[in-house]
Amino acid sequence: MPRTSHAVTVATWMSLGLLAVVVVVGGILLFPVSASLARDNPEFADLQTPLLALALAIGVCAEAVLGATALLVGYIHQDRIFDRAAARAVDLLILTVIVSTILTASLLPFIPGPPPLALLIFGGVLLGITLSLVLSVLRSLLRRAVLMQVELDEVV
Repeated sequence: MPRTSHAVTVATWMSLGLLAVVVVVGGILLFPVSASLARDNPEFADLQTPLLALALAIGVCAEAVLGATALLVGYIHQDRIFDRAAARAVDLLILTVIVSTILTASLLPFIPGPPPLALLIFGGVLLGITLSLVLSVLRSLLRRAVLMQVELDEVV
């Protein structure tokens, strides 16, 4: 089977890197935005620190997902997708998505705002649950493929 082209691999890494930069810049911008919101809404100023901490933790999870995805792209390009390291990267993806889903769900008690904001958070939680289930199925598929390749290598 032909390998993934080097150009596609590099383009994917560049896109993932750009997303990582966007997440970092978004995390940096959270500080002045949260300070401004706390100043404009003093009744919610005591929520600034916990909400900022949760948002930053979700950003760290996003960075971990991007990093694990970049690793998997490299494994695919090097034809090492059947290595144990690739399975560990998929496990990291699943764990990170689960953690970020829990963090997103933990935002709900802090949301004093309008109902559409709570619906947006529910949507994020549903997305996280769905993504973790899909990744679990893909991990199972990867494990089956690894077993099949081991059997094939024994036959050959």
